Amino acid sequence: MSIIERAIQKSREGKPSSARRASESKANVTDERIQQAAAIESAVRIRSVPVSVDLDACRERRVLLQGGDDGDGTAVAAYRMLRTRFLHRVRAKQWTTIAITSAGPNDGKTLTALNLACSMAREKSREIVLLDMDMRNPSVFRALGIEPKRELRDYLENGNGTNGIFVSVSSDNLLIAGSVRPTHQASELLASPRFDQLIGDLKRGTVNPIVLIDLPPVLVTDDALVIAPKIDAFLVVASEGLTGRAELTKALNVLAEFPIAGLVLNRAIETTPGYDYRYDGYVGKDEAEKEAGQD
Repeated sequence: MSIIERAIQKSREGKPSSARRASESKANVTDERIQQAAAIESAVRIRSVPVSVDLDACRERRVLLQGGDDGDGTAVAAYRMLRTRFLHRVRAKQWTTIAITSAGPNDGKTLTALNLACSMAREKSREIVLLDMDMRNPSVFRALGIEPKRELRDYLENGNGTNGIFVSVSSDNLLIAGSVRPTHQASELLASPRFDQLIGDLKRGTVNPIVLIDLPPVLVTDDALVIAPKIDAFLVVASEGLTGRAELTKALNVLAEFPIAGLVLNRAIETTPGYDYRYDGYVGKDEAEKEAGQD
């Protein structure tokens, strides 16, 4: 073996493989998050209660808790693309709290919020919080098949701290809080000081959090306008073939005074025996208004 060949072999032996480098990078990110979590004072640290869910039942409800190894790779890839473009804007604007809404019902906003939260949590670099604030029709826990020991509305109505409100599924850096019992006092609860306190506690008690807030449709109730001054931006979900241009334009006009993180065009295509998602657009406010006004 020549000197050059020995040098090449030594270089190869000392250089870790790409898979090993990726694994080490992921481990370093996780370790850094754990160290940051440890640095938060125990008095303010918000912890979640791990719960188990029926993965097959969740998949039937199109909740993508796994990373795509179960035949849902295309759908997971679509959410990964949405996650990446969404995070680019969130980081550029230094946003922390983003509400997810739609023009009307059945546009898939809750499923989008839940699957986007799961996708972001897989990065492990920060803690992702999902709050089900569609309290007239709470459905996040229903989609997961969970009966929480303590509901989010209990905190908003009675206080008593955040202990027991948050659960984690699939990932320890995904915190979810919500309710199962509807209430007609949703606007009043969102306007209460306890909501502001909850957001403040989350910012102090979690690691680099992004807080996603599932809200009712804009054209159904005033909840989005109540919460708008308290958050950083809105992510608007529309469904191809369901959301009318007039309704979408009206919803965007209602939110015109507030930052829009983007517009998600959501379309589910049924297949046999599985399913797929297509996210045909993710655009900013100006582009959303332009597309909504096109004939």
